[in-house]
Formats: sequence, structure tokens, C-alpha cells
Amino acid sequence: MAKKFKSQYKNRPTKPEHEMEEFGSGKKGLILCPKCKAAYFGKAWHHSEVNFKGGEDAPVKFMLCPADAMIKNKQYEGKLVIKNIPKEAAEEIVNLIGNVAESAFAKDPMHRLISLKKVGNDLVGLTTENELAVSMAKKIKNSHKKSKITISYSDEPADIAVAVVEF
Repeated sequence: MAKKFKSQYKNRPTKPEHEMEEFGSGKKGLILCPKCKAAYFGKAWHHSEVNFKGGEDAPVKFMLCPADAMIKNKQYEGKLVIKNIPKEAAEEIVNLIGNVAESAFAKDPMHRLISLKKVGNDLVGLTTENELAVSMAKKIKNSHKKSKITISYSDEPADIAVAVVEF
């Protein structure tokens, strides 16, 4: 049996070994989100039900997907804060954040940018996935070498990551 090692990062959240640990066991049939039209089957959410192979008599239910439920309940897992943005880079940073969010959503319908707002001199973005905020911060750091990033994770059971980019 493989030995499990403790992470060297105390506050870093670990992904569950099985989806069952995070969301419960897989559900039978087909679940459709009435808001975003995502479909749940095969223990995962998909962009559509096109590849569903449950048969015509499979039960179909309608319920909000986890991402839309989070948005409705004003919850988030990732927070991106960008401080002291140079005026000449502001539009490029907004576009970069949008492109990262679009790419993440294309891969998984549960990975979304909930909001991106200007708060004072800062730009604050909320995401449905903690690693999405972290990847956005890293992309900004890669394109603006003089910026600094700080990433912090909340204690269990919350699963929130806060990524701060400072210019």
C-alpha cells in the first residue's frame, strides 16, 4: 500500500481522491441545470447532454449546478485582488482575466468568473474555483514581471484561496 505523505504546505487545500468525498456519490440518470444548461452524468458536469448514454428511460431531473448554486448563494472559492494597476496595463489585465476564465470554462462548466469589479484603486474578481483565481494571478505575474503575488488559503473546512497581485 502506498504511503501518504503530509503536504509541506500547511494551508494548501488538497483535492479529494474521489469525487464522492467532495460532492457525495454519483447520481443516476441525467440532471440538467435550468440556468446554464449544463448536464450532470457519469459523475461529472458537462456542457451539454449530447454524450449521455443512459437510455431513453433514464430519469431526468432539473436542479441548479454547483456553480450556479454558489452564485445564487453569493458564495465563492477564489478571490483575486489586483492592487496599484498601472493605467496603461488596466485594459490588458481585464482582457487577460477574461481569457483565462473563458479557457477554464471551456474545459469545465463549473469553473467560472463570478464577478470582476473595481473597488477603489483595486480590481477584485471572484471565482467558483479556488485554483482559477490562483491561475489568473500567475498569468498576470507572467505577463508583468514587476508585479508580486501572494497566495493564501483558508483553513479547513472552507476551501477559499485569495490571490493578491501588487504592482
